[in-house]
Amino acid sequence: MTADNDKAAMNELISRYSFVASAKARAISPEYYEDLFQEGLIGLVAAVRTYDQGRGASFATYANRCIKNRMINAVKKLESNLTEPLDEEFENMCADKSEIIPENIIESREQLDEINRRMAEVLSDKEWRVFKLFSMGLGYESIGDELGISEKSVNNAMQRARKKLRAELGNI
Repeated sequence: MTADNDKAAMNELISRYSFVASAKARAISPEYYEDLFQEGLIGLVAAVRTYDQGRGASFATYANRCIKNRMINAVKKLESNLTEPLDEEFENMCADKSEIIPENIIESREQLDEINRRMAEVLSDKEWRVFKLFSMGLGYESIGDELGISEKSVNNAMQRARKKLRAELGNI
């Protein structure tokens, strides 16, 4: 059974690896962070759907590359000047022609919208702010400074957020 067929497994993988999309988006272009983060999440969903264990790459490696390639392609469209060429082997793995159809892109975006909506409903305002800053790559100390709360309070809010998200995302 693939993660695509098991919604709970798919949501767990998206939950575990969404920080990769956030970190890569910030590293590639802070100016386009939100757009690149969304593109990265779409790349992650595609990785979950198309991962083939028999091709030799770990899921983490495959997901990283799919996220990065999706973002690089978005940057190409936004700025038309790419500084890093795509690795052809991974580009071919990630750019499965059956995945690049409008219906799949729309479905992926709808899934992400649903996840974001559920997260906003489930988390308290404090948990949401902490989670959002954490997903942008800030550490607990920086989040505490930004929100004017202790590092311990940040840790507690993240623990509660993770617990709530694991429970809730399993129901999507």
